Amino acid sequence: MAVYSDMASAQFENVNSLRSYPFSDISDLVSNDGKIVPSDVIVDLHMVVPASSFDSSGESSSGNEMSGPVVRMTSLHLSRSMVSACFVSFSGNEKNAASVTVSRETFVPYMPYRLEKLAGSRDIGGIVTFGDFEFPGVPETYFMNAVVHPCCVSSANPPRLRKFIDTRSGESVSGDVSISFTGYVGVSRTGKSFALSLEKGAEEELSSECAKATGTDACGATPISSINGVRPDENGNIVLWFH
Repeated sequence: MAVYSDMASAQFENVNSLRSYPFSDISDLVSNDGKIVPSDVIVDLHMVVPASSFDSSGESSSGNEMSGPVVRMTSLHLSRSMVSACFVSFSGNEKNAASVTVSRETFVPYMPYRLEKLAGSRDIGGIVTFGDFEFPGVPETYFMNAVVHPCCVSSANPPRLRKFIDTRSGESVSGDVSISFTGYVGVSRTGKSFALSLEKGAEEELSSECAKATGTDACGATPISSINGVRPDENGNIVLWFH
């Protein structure tokens, strides 16, 4: 990584303020309007972003080799009362963003702050650490596309199942959910697949009184034996076709 020449003040806690890390060496910390971003503002960054079209091997779903998701710092704002930064991940055609805002009253240099995902973004997060910089007297906003170093970015495949929804009541559950079944239901697992089955004798125990009754008028119901002379198949089904 590129290291700046001013090494006299380099100490364990501030050495990152003297080099381009956590940004790529090929990325200049210069805003779109030509302003140079102070190198001691952001000294550390670690993010987890969705892999999207990438699999765990780093290849795209089409089979072409790709380097994986790219994260860029798109904006940085400094004022006498706050500091904020926004990071955007690009993975295939999907973009997700996360940001952080810290007031000067609560600001502590070299302390990790959690990034919060912006509205419409999913499966992105991380922490950012600011250096011991001086808050400017007048607001300064930098818009740029500074590429974050790949060693600071991890990608993960988002979960496919996010929540269970009861279509009747509209209620839903998500997160760490405990699922239990009655004593008549057996649960088995093979790899990542789960199977449910009825225990032996459950059919007789759970069947209704009408299902147990026999005769042509059981529970007041008259069974259909045929329709226009057509009788059901071996499973008791009669298929009707409407033309």
